[in-house]
Amino acid sequence: ETLKVGGCTPPEILERHITMAEVDENGLLVLKGLKASGWSKFEVQYPDEPKYSITGADSQVVTVQLAGKEQVYSEPGTMMYMSTYVTGDTECGGCLNRCCSGESCCTMIFSNTQEELGFVGLTPNFPSKVIPIDLTSEAAQGAIVCKAGSYMAHYGEVEIETNLECNPCKACCGGAGFVQQGLKGTGTVFLNSTGTIMQKVLEPGEKIVVDTDCVLAWAENVEMEIQSAGGCCAMMGGGEGLFNTVFVGPGLVLVSSMNREKYQIAVAPEPEGRGE
Repeated sequence: ETLKVGGCTPPEILERHITMAEVDENGLLVLKGLKASGWSKFEVQYPDEPKYSITGADSQVVTVQLAGKEQVYSEPGTMMYMSTYVTGDTECGGCLNRCCSGESCCTMIFSNTQEELGFVGLTPNFPSKVIPIDLTSEAAQGAIVCKAGSYMAHYGEVEIETNLECNPCKACCGGAGFVQQGLKGTGTVFLNSTGTIMQKVLEPGEKIVVDTDCVLAWAENVEMEIQSAGGCCAMMGGGEGLFNTVFVGPGLVLVSSMNREKYQIAVAPEPEGRGE
């Protein structure tokens, strides 16, 4: 909305809005400063022949289309609906890696047992958005690393690995912990996260500073570092902690405005007796 005085828009305010924004390919006004920063709100980019669709603004649902004999893999408890001839099964191979990276010890496998098209609807186990990433895209470059517990599902050839951060400073202060999830292959993975998801594709050698609580995922080629959040006063009283995370390109970086831990703290009931 534009500020109006006496029922009309002052010319100087209208001129300022025009110079600060431009119209994108969808006919929407976009702030030039945001575009110049390289950051953008994550928007689902469907392939030419989409195999899935995502519904809802939050607590989203992804519906995956399965041809005959095709499969989709997911975390337990995420199935919302499926075709009658799609069957579910579990596998426990690599359960140690999954448990260490914040996932269940089992993986659900939904298989289409007939030749006609089938469908599976999946939704995260906590209120969040679904973030699809095509690992063959130029930004992902075949492999991504994500914060433990971010993986929800995938289809196609995807290998789920556990990455150990051996640098204690990065592990404790980088925002992703000692154990991280590595996702490699040629398929599509679905991450889940709360908050607004922002993305940026870094150029070679380009650096970006991110709050440690906002780290979600990054391309494997992107190097992660840490730096102090400022001077002593800033580190003690600035609310950003002692360190910030630094990503060095090239590659994709995804951040979330509110991670799961912050969300749980925000909605947790106050202890009984507080304020009495």
